Amino acid sequence: MRGFIPARIVRALTALRVKAAEVGHYDFCPWANRYVYWLKQPIGWLAAGALASLLVALVVAPQAWFVFGALMAVMMLGVAWPWISMHGLDATLAFDRKRCHELEAVAMRLTVRNRWPWPAWGLVVERGFFESEDPTDPTAAVTALARVPGWSQSEYGFMFRPERRGIYPQAPPVLATGFPFGIWIRTRPIPTCNRLIAWPQTVPLTSVPVIGGNLLTVAGSPIDRAGDDGDILAARFYREGDSLRRIHWAQTARRDTLIVCERQTTARRRVIAVLDGAAFGGSSPADHRRLDWAVRVYASVCRELHAHHLDVECRWDGVSFCMPPGPVGLHRMLDRLAEYRPEPAGEVRGSLGVSGLDSLVLLITRDQRSAMRFAPASGIGKFRSILVDDRVAVVSGIRDPSAGRAVRAWISLDSSTDVAGQLQHQWGKRCHDNGRNN
Repeated sequence: MRGFIPARIVRALTALRVKAAEVGHYDFCPWANRYVYWLKQPIGWLAAGALASLLVALVVAPQAWFVFGALMAVMMLGVAWPWISMHGLDATLAFDRKRCHELEAVAMRLTVRNRWPWPAWGLVVERGFFESEDPTDPTAAVTALARVPGWSQSEYGFMFRPERRGIYPQAPPVLATGFPFGIWIRTRPIPTCNRLIAWPQTVPLTSVPVIGGNLLTVAGSPIDRAGDDGDILAARFYREGDSLRRIHWAQTARRDTLIVCERQTTARRRVIAVLDGAAFGGSSPADHRRLDWAVRVYASVCRELHAHHLDVECRWDGVSFCMPPGPVGLHRMLDRLAEYRPEPAGEVRGSLGVSGLDSLVLLITRDQRSAMRFAPASGIGKFRSILVDDRVAVVSGIRDPSAGRAVRAWISLDSSTDVAGQLQHQWGKRCHDNGRNN
């Protein structure tokens, strides 16, 4: 139908539908919620029915006493049975590991002890595992147990996939039951033996920009200084201790003295990776999606730079630390990003100090204006920005008065499409162009 209806009419109908949905979900009388919200529970309707049948029995017909008695029996059984069943249950919860990535399957072990001689039915484990804390949402429960035998201690295994980075469980989990009628839910806290750190997903990258420096090291980029690696720079006379494999035999024969080849050395310098969390501090679902992808891009870039043995300094919201070499440094960075929440007044634009004078700064932010405000204040030689925003913002640049033209970011990512594919493509292209230009 979209091919036959003009786009203008489709947009108007879509906007009208959104407005109608907003009106339907708008709370016109918030002051009355405290008086009527009990009707959202099933027991509230049963109580209302029992009151109505009581009035009918007293005023109209005595046959309504039967209805009143039946409703009261259902309510009493629906409230008393969950309380009695839960009073005889104890449970513990444990994860099979300490760390994982988003959407990675993690095995969990639930141990339930039933002290009553009769079984317990209709148990669920909820709270602390998903963003939604609505008890009426069926996805809020991480697992469900149909039956736990009486006088037993049972173990149950199930898989859990964290939908978002964070520390799980995010709230104390509970064992809940509403058997037999589901009109009243009784809960009991579940102690957890350990916690699970869900790291942000990382995008596999395969290269880094060519970054020279003054810190001599065995792992780094070749520079035009005398060393034992890289391309041949020049030739010089033999010095005691030089390897015979480096002798230039043609020049040696011409000069009748030993001549050796002088090669490059490798060096590196610090890379300061900055996450502008304040730019992603909105509360809408779109803002949360952009923040998650900004954190994933930040983790991916830091992981790739760290894997190529660069000195990586991580900064966000006033936090600054250097990633030590090896897995310890990577785990430290990912652990902090797992529980990262942006501060509304988070500031990362302060002076970079002496360490920033000869450093490459990579800024992950949302808009180019923030990047341009940060660059002159940092006082560094090289600065590159990575934008994570919607398509309109990342495609169009802004006009720089000093340059007299539109300035775009080093990498621009549209958060509404395949961000991982965009990052892999643009990162590889920028690293290749950087190496070719150098």
